Amino acid sequence: MNAPLLELRKLARHYRVRSGRGWFSPAQTLRAVSEVSLQVRSGQTVGLVGESGCGKSTTARLSLGLTSPTSGQVLFEGRPVPAQRNAHWKDLRQRMQMVYQDPLSALDRRLGVMAQVIEPLSIFRRGSPASRRERAARVLGEVGLSESLWQRYPHELSGGQRQRVVLARALVLKPSLLVCDEPISALDVSIQAQVINLLTQTQQQRRLGMLFISHDLKVVRQVCDEVAVMYLGRIVEQGTPEQLFTNPVHPYTEALISAIPTIQRGKVHRRILLKGDPPNPINIPGGCAFHPRCPIAKQACRETSPVLREAADGRRLACLYR
Repeated sequence: MNAPLLELRKLARHYRVRSGRGWFSPAQTLRAVSEVSLQVRSGQTVGLVGESGCGKSTTARLSLGLTSPTSGQVLFEGRPVPAQRNAHWKDLRQRMQMVYQDPLSALDRRLGVMAQVIEPLSIFRRGSPASRRERAARVLGEVGLSESLWQRYPHELSGGQRQRVVLARALVLKPSLLVCDEPISALDVSIQAQVINLLTQTQQQRRLGMLFISHDLKVVRQVCDEVAVMYLGRIVEQGTPEQLFTNPVHPYTEALISAIPTIQRGKVHRRILLKGDPPNPINIPGGCAFHPRCPIAKQACRETSPVLREAADGRRLACLYR
């Protein structure tokens, strides 16, 4: 098997925050991401799912070197991604690009579409001004934006058109890796399918590795080759879409999958409702972090934190009783 394009090794990111409102309130540690190990290969799409606030976006920023890890390591094409934004980091960033959740916030409202796509080429000094414009025009055509839109400003475009501009900006540098952080959540349902098809088509044509973060589990099942489920900064289950969506094993994964609506005739849909809210990441309970909400939790779950291990069917699982 080929070496990973992107590899996260026991990655952690902690923040020091004040627990009260005053300047003299004691500082505590917020564990946004803990011991995350993940691999993305060329041509592979790995999905990352979980509730809001579980650490998915922090993992995305760590993957690109936009946030420095507290511990652990990020490797891209077999080389460590430097914590310092030096010349080596800048070179790597050309081949690691991000597609953001809110396309309007991701774009410069003072620049037209063509100028937005040319800008990355200018920053990295790729080619002459004429070749940059030619390259940008070719990529804009590939993402389905007609020439009549190239001089418009972001506020003059629809949500789907803006997301296509964001994708064109990411692709114009010919990256090897795309990190997509909720790329369709800000779009109308009618436009989401178009953007997903465009991402899938682009990924297949260019053999891109893709880390795909989304709340929409149906989309994750459709586009991903592998799925990792995250809870409070840790991966609790990881496997193929067929494994996780057909036969989820971890109690948290079971609850997530049960929330997907079904319209199949004759199929009994049993929704699993978790009790309470996720614990405060500043005060994560001991043992298994999921045990306060877990329907099968026992005393050992309160005392021992499960290690992510490989199960008999090849999936990775962090549960003491599954």
